[in-house]
Amino acid sequence: MPQFKSSKRISVAPDLAFAVAADVGAYQSFLPLLQQSRIIGAKQATTSGESFEAELTVSYPKLGLREAFVSKVETDHLVRRVVAKSQDGPFRNIETSWHIAPAANGSEVSIFIDYAFRNPLLQIAAAGLMDMAIAKVMTAFEARAKLLQTQSKTS
Repeated sequence: MPQFKSSKRISVAPDLAFAVAADVGAYQSFLPLLQQSRIIGAKQATTSGESFEAELTVSYPKLGLREAFVSKVETDHLVRRVVAKSQDGPFRNIETSWHIAPAANGSEVSIFIDYAFRNPLLQIAAAGLMDMAIAKVMTAFEARAKLLQTQSKTS
């Protein structure tokens, strides 16, 4: 299965960056190509975070694509990691993992995606777009974290 990894250093505290990664229900408000993100059912507390299901709808109008799928999400605030897994919708399998680590003057934000589409044509199309899409996701993540940081300072 294709795998993509990207990291970016941002000038936001690790706990705030983790909060952005863990707020799956807010993803639609800042992540590109994500038309909808909502938590399904109740969140369950774990020893170091939460477990829940989220329905995500990805849209890429230029290719006429719109797909929804449900992911099982696990957050771990102790290691600042968010992992989402799915075998729903267009995916045979997808695992997305965010990891936030302390870094000089902020955080190192890493994303790892391991996926396989059911449709081989989608697989080929996605491979050609993934680098650009991940770069946009990381830029949007940083912008969201900085916005929240600014809002918390003015509150």
